[in-house]
Amino acid sequence: MRNLMLFVLFLFPWGLYAQTDVEMRNAIEAYDYETPISCIAPACGDSVLTPLRAKALRAMNRYAEALKEWNSLLKADSTDVKTLIELGDCYRLVNRSDQAAICYEKSVAIRPENTFFRQQYIRTLLAIEDYKKARDASHAWLAEDTLSATGYKYLGMAYEGIAMSDPNELTNAFLAYNVSYRLDSLDGQTVAHIAAIFNNNNQFADAVDVTETYRLSDTLRVDVNRQNAKAYCMLKDYKMAVKRYEALKAMGDRSFTTLYYLGISHYGDNWVYGAQENLLEAHKKNPNDVNVLYYLAKASSRSSWKKEGVEYMEKAMELVVPTDSMMVRLYDGLAECYKSNGDLDEHIKALQQLYKLNKDYYIFYQIAQVYEWRRDDANAIYFYEKFMKLVPEDKRLILDEDGKPIEGALTRYQHAARQVEKMKSEDFFKNGK
Repeated sequence: MRNLMLFVLFLFPWGLYAQTDVEMRNAIEAYDYETPISCIAPACGDSVLTPLRAKALRAMNRYAEALKEWNSLLKADSTDVKTLIELGDCYRLVNRSDQAAICYEKSVAIRPENTFFRQQYIRTLLAIEDYKKARDASHAWLAEDTLSATGYKYLGMAYEGIAMSDPNELTNAFLAYNVSYRLDSLDGQTVAHIAAIFNNNNQFADAVDVTETYRLSDTLRVDVNRQNAKAYCMLKDYKMAVKRYEALKAMGDRSFTTLYYLGISHYGDNWVYGAQENLLEAHKKNPNDVNVLYYLAKASSRSSWKKEGVEYMEKAMELVVPTDSMMVRLYDGLAECYKSNGDLDEHIKALQQLYKLNKDYYIFYQIAQVYEWRRDDANAIYFYEKFMKLVPEDKRLILDEDGKPIEGALTRYQHAARQVEKMKSEDFFKNGK
């Protein structure tokens, strides 16, 4: 009897624990996330209850606390892939994709045969624009699975990212997408990327072909339809472009590019009111886009907003033609860059252009110094003297309160006078002039 009682007492905590586990799971199933959050101790280290609390915290967007729960489990077992994946997902939700990538990478190292882990890892690398590492991870995946359409698609995306700094890699991107397309021609993301490359390379007919083929099975894919519509617009098939872009708008796509190209397509199809309406929406999204302003001005001037049309075109002109103050800044910066680069000829040219803009006589002093550095005394003297003639009388000397020159104080005017006298003296003794 005594042994039986001990056995019952031994089982009682485990029965209570199992009951708690079930209750917490039932609460989560019922979307009652507050119950596991309040009933389970924070970071208690329990391999069953802690994940339940972490999931409830994540569901309530309390990501920082959820991260603490998952990290507490990882300390106990750093090789638990379930914890690593959950932790990675949580990091990704708080835009800490670099940490998420580390978690996914560890998961791949532990379970290299798991396709999901590889996908999460590469997608995260692409998200943080670590394209070279994404390329290498894609190649590692394809070394194990040469028939993975997704692997080739991610490889294409990695090469396309690298191509932003090395355009030659775009060929590799296209080749990777092409293999992915041959393995799975119904992957809309792959089709959209291929069509985008065609459009960017002015191969608009090819973009139409690949997107229309895809549309035979799916007419609702937004990224494919955008490329399809753009290709029609670039081919000046404006009626079809309008049809495609209006369908995109009906699906809720009010992106800048859709509104812009729809406006252009309406304009090309001689429906200026439709053009004005959509270009005006695009303008609101990007007020300083010169192309939008140009077409909006033309559409407005041909419809009921003629005065506004003039204003839009004037605004475009302001954006394209820099102001004098901006040009002064640019030439001043250019002169400084040439000076740092040791290109004295271009430095002088930039300074001369700067003088034309701001008429600051101090620039002649700067030009004279450059010629002096070049040992071109004749030009140095010429520009020093031009500078000296323009310096106002009251700025040639530094005077004290009594109006007397301060001993030891040297103005640019005085420095220029000394340099001129020095160079003329040297020239006299050297050349008798």
